[in-house]
Amino acid sequence: MKKLLLAASFLLIGIPVCCADVTEQADIPKSEVIPAQDIIKPADPVREELPPQWSEFCEAGYENAVYRDSHDIFNIFSFVKSERVKKNYWAERRVSFEKYLKTCENLDSTAKSECYAKLRDMETQKNDLYKIKSRQLLYENNVDIHRR
Repeated sequence: MKKLLLAASFLLIGIPVCCADVTEQADIPKSEVIPAQDIIKPADPVREELPPQWSEFCEAGYENAVYRDSHDIFNIFSFVKSERVKKNYWAERRVSFEKYLKTCENLDSTAKSECYAKLRDMETQKNDLYKIKSRQLLYENNVDIHRR
């Protein structure tokens, strides 16, 4: 054990002595200095932003939900009714999303990217509100949200 400690201490003491001083490098000739305009890359041409996809915002499993107004015999069960309401919600959101996206696609490139950004922001806000309302509904019905 003593030999190991002695070897480690020599190694730690010897490291600073073995390292070369960085300031002793050869001088770089001033003729090899690169002008700043050669380093700066020219700006890329305006890149068109990709349109948002409905799957970015939609809850999994409801990407292709279709609005149904009809009531069937199974509506007596609350889970069937709540599932129909949820599908209708996502179907209405998808129709709204697609209409807004269609208006964005008819704009020029600069306005189009701003429109896409606004659409993304709106859909994110709708998702946040949806999560808050879902939690509030569970709370009102005395459902334990964090139950395991």
